[in-house]
Amino acid sequence: KENQGRRKIEIKIIENENDRLILFPKRCTVIYQKIYEISTLCGGEILFIIFSAIGKPYSFVHPSTKSTAKRFLNANQPLNDTIYAPVEAFRKVRSN
Repeated sequence: KENQGRRKIEIKIIENENDRLILFPKRCTVIYQKIYEISTLCGGEILFIIFSAIGKPYSFVHPSTKSTAKRFLNANQPLNDTIYAPVEAFRKVRSN
């Protein structure tokens, strides 16, 4: 009997909604691991936000939300200028 091992899956939407909702957090865990590896190996700052089909947000930030969002919004702006920049950026994205 031949071992099937890891197989490449076809990338398409999962038709069964319950299966899709169950699989989403599991896939997010794998994504978090990969993001952490990139930030550790390459020394990058990462802010990752993804919303599930039901609108629940999942996020991963390294090293901190405030510093990473601040650099994304304006790389030349000093870190202590505004505390609410990440919240304002999130509101702009959600309103668009």
